[in-house]
Amino acid sequence: MHLTVGYELTTSITNIFIFLISFYGFIKIKKKEKLWKLFFFLMSVDAFIGAIVHGIEMTIQMNILLWIILSIFFTITINTLLVLFLNYKIRHILILSILLSILMITFIYSGFNFILAFTIYVLLVLLISIYFIFKNNLKNKYYYFQAILFQLIGGVFMLTNIEAIGLDHNGIYHLFTCITMILFYLGIQKKNS
Repeated sequence: MHLTVGYELTTSITNIFIFLISFYGFIKIKKKEKLWKLFFFLMSVDAFIGAIVHGIEMTIQMNILLWIILSIFFTITINTLLVLFLNYKIRHILILSILLSILMITFIYSGFNFILAFTIYVLLVLLISIYFIFKNNLKNKYYYFQAILFQLIGGVFMLTNIEAIGLDHNGIYHLFTCITMILFYLGIQKKNS
């Protein structure tokens, strides 16, 4: 087993940062915040799998399998925001996640740009979330809004080929995700204070 090099390795390292922040949040968030705990746990799983995919050299078949697993988990993760902010029922999110996962697997196998398709979906979920955060006048709406704003900015980087500070677009996006997770955590803590 060998580590990857270059941008793949730095992307793996930024995934480890996301994992650490998300897992910390998962541990620290109060039990009564079950959906937020689930969201932080799922982000931990996403980041852990992402660190493996980007950080360890593997066969194409194993890489595709891990991307499929990652897309399923990440689909459920992002759809958890719909439950949190739109008050959707869990069963609707599971159905939506299954359908979107099938679509993402189809994209992976057909060679379609998975990142582009999924980034567009995530951007739509985030924009819808912003609307409902303000519509429902959540006490901690500014933390959530800032978290989503950083994720939206990160999403723009994800769609580019920009390189900066030793990172490619993936690594830069992951740094924005770290900030997003910290802001979500602070919003949850403010809600409970």
